[in-house]
Amino acid sequence: MVICAIGIYATFLTWALVQEPLATRTWPNSMGKFQFPNVISLIQASVAMMMGYLYLNWKKVEYPPRKMIKDHWKQLMLISFTQSSSGPLATTSLKHVDYLTYMLAKSCKMIPVLLVHLLLYRTPIASQKKVVALLVSLGVTIFTIGGNDGKKLKRSFNESGNDNKLQGFGLLFSSLFLDGLTNATQDKLLKANKAKEKGKQTLITGAHLMFTLNLFVILWNILYFIVIDCKQWDNAVSVLTMDPQVWGYLMLYSFCGAMGQCFIFYTLEQFGSLVLIMITVTRKMVSMILSIIVFGKSVRFQQWVGMFIVFGGITWEALNKKKANIPKAKSA
Repeated sequence: MVICAIGIYATFLTWALVQEPLATRTWPNSMGKFQFPNVISLIQASVAMMMGYLYLNWKKVEYPPRKMIKDHWKQLMLISFTQSSSGPLATTSLKHVDYLTYMLAKSCKMIPVLLVHLLLYRTPIASQKKVVALLVSLGVTIFTIGGNDGKKLKRSFNESGNDNKLQGFGLLFSSLFLDGLTNATQDKLLKANKAKEKGKQTLITGAHLMFTLNLFVILWNILYFIVIDCKQWDNAVSVLTMDPQVWGYLMLYSFCGAMGQCFIFYTLEQFGSLVLIMITVTRKMVSMILSIIVFGKSVRFQQWVGMFIVFGGITWEALNKKKANIPKAKSA
């Protein structure tokens, strides 16, 4: 699990470094920013699908992806749709709420996954895992608030009108629900398949999900361009033609995202959605700890409290898991 966490942190920290200039820089010839979310999603999904195909060949799976799509196309359509819709909803919410509110909402991603498992899929989850999910969400929230001035936090909830705030919160909650539905449905598909099938002929792996879901994301985006917003594609092609250097950032961004997906789907396959979300929501906190060690940055008291709660919850979960494995080892 440590290797998975390091892989996710490393690839997505690089991914975030490339994302900023790609999305915010004004390019010299076109005099515009490359803010075309569906084009970026399409390119990234294409690279990730090719990476997923290589991942499938490396694992030497016996369940052909074509047959998997035929057997599970409904679940794959649902997961790819929720996955494709969540990001744009969250990005649109930034027009109505500030970045701090956005970050606080994203800090609680474990809660919707937990709720979808419990309420929609009736998945039995140990009380300990529920407590750890709440502790991690609370700790990351305290850490995020602690990194901002109290006056700034208060101002962030008062600076725009109530109608705009409500619309922004509605978009954020919709995005979080779709995130929860995506991760919980992936988890359920993997676990149900493992419990039901015997042998490798119909065993779904993380590599299967990576390849097939990115294929469906490509199809959803093409449908979006045809039916809703064909101008986005034309405008993106125009910027890429006038400023070909954007291709370098776009491909590096897509490659980092695809590499990150390899670690993500492996983590999902081996440890489940709650562990995966725990790793992704603590990514910012780990990057802060690295900056403290490397650059000697200062940390506020509230942030130390948040870190203590998060790592206390994770340590408690790890110790309990270790205790649970000792009787199994003895019986073996």
